[in-house]
Amino acid sequence: MLQMERFYAQRVKDMRGSDIRDAFKLTEEPGIISFAGGFPAQEAFPIDLFQEIFQRLFQEDYAGLQYGPTEGLEALRRELAAQLTAEGAPCSAESIIITNGSQQALDLICKVLLDPGDYVLVEQPSYVGALNAIGNYQGKKIGIPIDECGLRLDVMANRLKEMASRGQHPKFIYTIPNFQNPTGVTLSLERRRGLLELAKQYDFLIIEDNPYGELSFGQEPVPHIKTMDNEGRVIYLGSFSKILSPGVRVGWLAAHEALVRKITVAKQGTDLCSTTLGMKIVLEALHSGKLRAHIESLRIMYRRRRDLMLRALSAYMPEGVTWTRPEGGFFIWLTLPSYIDTKAMLPFAITEQKVAYVSGTGFHVDGTGQNTIRLAFSQAAEGDIEEGIRRLSRVIRERIEVAM
Repeated sequence: MLQMERFYAQRVKDMRGSDIRDAFKLTEEPGIISFAGGFPAQEAFPIDLFQEIFQRLFQEDYAGLQYGPTEGLEALRRELAAQLTAEGAPCSAESIIITNGSQQALDLICKVLLDPGDYVLVEQPSYVGALNAIGNYQGKKIGIPIDECGLRLDVMANRLKEMASRGQHPKFIYTIPNFQNPTGVTLSLERRRGLLELAKQYDFLIIEDNPYGELSFGQEPVPHIKTMDNEGRVIYLGSFSKILSPGVRVGWLAAHEALVRKITVAKQGTDLCSTTLGMKIVLEALHSGKLRAHIESLRIMYRRRRDLMLRALSAYMPEGVTWTRPEGGFFIWLTLPSYIDTKAMLPFAITEQKVAYVSGTGFHVDGTGQNTIRLAFSQAAEGDIEEGIRRLSRVIRERIEVAM
């Protein structure tokens, strides 16, 4: 039998599977109420709008079926540049590249910026896809704790000072400042300013990933970190996966023009170009004037699901369990008593109570987080949310009672 391991590149040893993806395998049984997948609600896809777009596209021409430029369609890049400029971050089409979702943007950034052993700061906990992208290019991840206002800049400043004393310097920090995955918290305006000051002081870049920013539940939008950047130090990531459809696979990156040119070269060797059909669909959706109303309907729907989950948590969770109260996005973060291992508890939750979640361990870079859970309210049916939380509370109560 051929031993394929002999042929693997050295960097493969740092590649790890996603606990989230692995958890999906456990939720396929009938009757499972799942809070595991951080997906958009399928019933929220604007089918009528898609039908209009497809009819219009293929009446006019078939350009959406052809290869496109590596940077992405110029018309779409101009639209996105105008949008970002209107939000306070002056931008040109030359500063933008279209990617196959934000995940490809993360991969390309790491490919272009990271050498093996380079240090990268990340929120702790943080998005698993970003942690994996950094790991795939052998970056050394350093977790900075977060609280209800986002990144703990006091801890971060001390960590940077310690690193500098040892001659260590981070290449960049990865942050999701709005309704963060997995915790749902939002980085305060004061801390956004402070983060940029630390980046200037210690000379590193900031990756500002904003897939959930449009899904606010009424909170005044906090200015992007990119709006405060006058050096090109901030790399801003946007996506249409949560507000239109993940299936179109259209994300985008806005950055210093020199970096965009280098990322374009890297993308040429990766996939030649993003899906032209997906870009055409997004451009038509923007031109239709209907996307803004659709986003407003998403805000109403997801806020209703968030409220249902928060009420159920208050009604059923035992003493000693705490949770975040997000102002947008998809997620609520639970912290259980320190002696409960949520990864070990998951099979019992599925088999005994038929409820699924994602353990928080995989969102941490140092092996901690065993007593945390990410709950996604985005995809759960509204009629199942209360019952799912009731089931989960039973499993947690049992663990607490056994420990006592």
